[in-house]
Amino acid sequence: MHRAIYTAVLIAAMPLLAVYLLWRSIRQPSYCSGWGQRFLGWAPLHHSRLNGSGRRLWVHAVSVGETRAAEPLIRMWLAQANADDQLILTHTTPTGMETGCSLFSDLPPGRWVQGFLPYDLPWANAAFFRWARPSVGLLMETELWPNLLSQAKDAGIPMVLANARLSERSLRKFLRLRGLAQPALDSLDLLLPQTQADSGRFAAAGFSGRQSITGNLKFDVIAPGALLKLGNGWRSSWPHASVLLAASTRDDEEAMILEAWRNRPAALAKALLLLVPRHPQRFERVVDLAVRAQLKVACRSKTTQLDADTDCWIGDSLGEMAAYIAASDLALMGGSLIAGGGQNPIEVCAQGRPVFFGPHMFNFQAIARDLIRAGAGCEVASAEDWLAAAAKLLENAPDFEAAQGAARSYVASHQGSSERTHQALWQRYFSSSSGPAPESVR
Repeated sequence: MHRAIYTAVLIAAMPLLAVYLLWRSIRQPSYCSGWGQRFLGWAPLHHSRLNGSGRRLWVHAVSVGETRAAEPLIRMWLAQANADDQLILTHTTPTGMETGCSLFSDLPPGRWVQGFLPYDLPWANAAFFRWARPSVGLLMETELWPNLLSQAKDAGIPMVLANARLSERSLRKFLRLRGLAQPALDSLDLLLPQTQADSGRFAAAGFSGRQSITGNLKFDVIAPGALLKLGNGWRSSWPHASVLLAASTRDDEEAMILEAWRNRPAALAKALLLLVPRHPQRFERVVDLAVRAQLKVACRSKTTQLDADTDCWIGDSLGEMAAYIAASDLALMGGSLIAGGGQNPIEVCAQGRPVFFGPHMFNFQAIARDLIRAGAGCEVASAEDWLAAAAKLLENAPDFEAAQGAARSYVASHQGSSERTHQALWQRYFSSSSGPAPESVR
């Protein structure tokens, strides 16, 4: 597929995108905001607070995870930048927007601006570049948008893919769509992959430019103290012997987990299942599934005070995953019992929680393999196998403590990516440059 065809398909899909946003807004009204930014590339209302001087670092962090991962890097850049240098932070989801607003609320208004990145439409990208005028653009992980990258290259805006990762499955997609993927890769000025394996896969996909392996930014994320205190407070008030977290579960997984929990091993009779669905629009459906499984259910939105006979607590809130982890003893990563690619277990391990995952961790294959080797992770075939393995681990105090320590040690041994990424960016784009931002796209 070539870019002209891709653009035509995207334009044809605009009504569907609008319907999708309206549908999401039923459960999350914040999806009603920012349509002018999404479809037309309009500037946020508060963009005028940025002055015309100084260099501008533009970071695109899709949602909550990417935004939190980018925070240490952004802080390093702001600390070393000139007083008139500025940050432009864009997102795709409202939850990402809310997270960014919270994380950087301490910054002076004239130092940064936040908004939604437009859909990959030529006129929207052009409008975005006209008001943003970034000195350098930083995309996170896999955000390779063909029109965006092409227009940035034409405007002389160097683009970096940071924290870059590419699974074997994604590599196969790249190769099938080489006519679209190759120009996008060629438009990158710098690639900062997480691992040597990611570097090799990007090379196999056709990237031949400058790159430096910097590690995974998510190892440097520190859980907010307020959330840790919140989760520890919940746990201290509960009468349950243990708490098992199913984190960021997806459709079809909850039914498996709830059925397994209804028939859980006797060793877990006094345990609590803490079930946190990945998508908020599915919260009510998951509650219904738990009720139909004949479990005594409570919800975060209703109460945090649980009786001993409460079987399942549904985490129907946003931005509190660190608190849910703090309240648990161990965790199962969602998206891994089905072919969803899994979820990133780093945040769980950082709090010293042993992690379990199903056979479908292809998005985090290297991390899953490393966790098993370190003794901090365990692959299971089903929800029933998870509960059996979890019960066995919880009954053996020395093994459980060893797994906790292995989880913390694994995260500690992989930290430092933010510093390496910052140095790569600073040396290439900012160390000797003090000029204005590049010309905007016309």
